[in-house]
Amino acid sequence: MVVLHFIVVGLLLVILQTTLCMRTPVSFMAPDFYYVLVAYLALRLDMLRGLIVLLPLVCVLDVLSGTILGTYALLCFGGYFFLRQLAVKLPGNEILYHLPLISLSFLAVSWAVYLLLELLQPGQQAAWSWWKMLMRMLLVALCSYPLFLLFDVMQKYSQRSFLSWSRLRLRSDNRRRRT
Repeated sequence: MVVLHFIVVGLLLVILQTTLCMRTPVSFMAPDFYYVLVAYLALRLDMLRGLIVLLPLVCVLDVLSGTILGTYALLCFGGYFFLRQLAVKLPGNEILYHLPLISLSFLAVSWAVYLLLELLQPGQQAAWSWWKMLMRMLLVALCSYPLFLLFDVMQKYSQRSFLSWSRLRLRSDNRRRRT
């Protein structure tokens, strides 16, 4: 149930980002909601569930963005595995430890993907601008805290059982055995 809820919320975030927030794929005032979800999946869920949620979201994001196919897959999977490796070394599971980590990893992974694409296809994409990427990094940091709270509530809600198994338990007819 957790995987299904995160896929639906992730699809809604991707659609919100690509239709309302992004006028162009390189617009600098578009918050990257997908990266906050990638960070949440890397920091709070186990690897199998995180990758199951991430695969359809990356496919939809790649198709809806209109950039070079695979760019967002590199960003998402690179960020996921990078954050997953760094999360092992963190002392706690508090969001205040994670906010700078998420924003700096977004900047590092975006820069690495840009360099890789520049090596493969020089001159085919927009030039790297530090102030634009710093603005996007700041937007990721600002969106992280409220979205992490929303994802935490959603995870608690989806892990809750709809049927209470204690109510369905059959009782024996022997009164002396019941305690």
